[in-house]
Amino acid sequence: MTDRAVAVPRRALAGSAAGKALEALTLAGLVLLVPRALGPADYGGFAVALAVATGIATATGIGGPALFARVLASLDASGRRDVARALALRVGRTRLLLLIALAAAAAVAGLLAPGDVGALQVALVAAAALLGAAASLLSQLALGLDRTAAWNLRYPLENGVIVATALLLYPAIGLDGALAAIALGAAAALALGIASTWPALRDAHGGAALPAGALRFGRLQAAGGALTQTIHRGAAPACAGAGAVAIGHAAIAAGAALAITYAVLQTLLVALPGAVRADAHDRAGAEAVLRRTAALCAAVLVPVCALVALAAEPLLAAALGEGFRGAADALRIALAAAALAPLWALANQLAALRNRPGASLAGAAAGAVTFTLIALVTVPSHGAAGAASAMLAGVAAATAATFAALRARA
Repeated sequence: MTDRAVAVPRRALAGSAAGKALEALTLAGLVLLVPRALGPADYGGFAVALAVATGIATATGIGGPALFARVLASLDASGRRDVARALALRVGRTRLLLLIALAAAAAVAGLLAPGDVGALQVALVAAAALLGAAASLLSQLALGLDRTAAWNLRYPLENGVIVATALLLYPAIGLDGALAAIALGAAAALALGIASTWPALRDAHGGAALPAGALRFGRLQAAGGALTQTIHRGAAPACAGAGAVAIGHAAIAAGAALAITYAVLQTLLVALPGAVRADAHDRAGAEAVLRRTAALCAAVLVPVCALVALAAEPLLAAALGEGFRGAADALRIALAAAALAPLWALANQLAALRNRPGASLAGAAAGAVTFTLIALVTVPSHGAAGAASAMLAGVAAATAATFAALRARA
């Protein structure tokens, strides 16, 4: 069997590339226009709210793409819709219970600190998290159903709505308006998910049995995803005691790194369904596709990260204003973390392909512990740069530990 038999379809690659291009445009607005409009202090509050809302939504669903791809991709068309409906309902109930618990905890925190966080702000962030989690579920379901357009367009649409409405609402009602924009962006993404999956599911029959091991796979993936969010989205919250400016600088650095990291991850995820279908008869060929995709990403990504790091300070000053020039050190460190994205994504997709979610969980746990320890040591003295250093250390530890776990039982 040749690698060509398990190659990623060109249409899927083209759609992913187009989606990433649109996402890059909307992210440019999110990291350039919104900070300039809000200023360093209010942008710090906006960044924390965005990190919390998207972090919760992503943490509850980060294992979903691999779960839906692994379970649905190998099924024939007649059974895929029924299993897709049963899987979506089961996963949706679990995520809803988790979100209710998180919303209750957020409400209690808001009541205990009424002078710091208003009830309206807590409600807006909770609504954004709930809508975002639902949107994530449906976009992941769309990927498993081979409706990759919805998967590719989810984040460009959400980010675009956030940017447009934040710029519109902030001058009128201040920070609350910017926070409302986060919820509106999540609502737009949910609408896209409903429109893309409903035609496929409306004729599906209920009561389909899930494949053996599917729920265990999903649980381990979700646990690893929750821990991963500590690494990827913890930089700005870790600076909470260092002041609003440090929070804003950490958010800029981590946001740039995450934009790169998740672009790479989503590219490998587009390749995963085809690899799953081929895995039963050509494991080596299926894995080779993922390795080649990661290598191509690295060949483009590493030089770009190096060039941006060299010009970090003038780029920040020109793009965001002098108030963000101090974020240069944090950005350079975060770009080093982004350069590891192809290896990190490859490790996790190999774990999914081999049905080894425990390897991803072990890696995420090692990364989260590393992030926390490094942040405790470095943030008090180095602020945003310390938080970015914790992010870099966490990504490196997670990647190394995942590969080690895969080799341990190879």
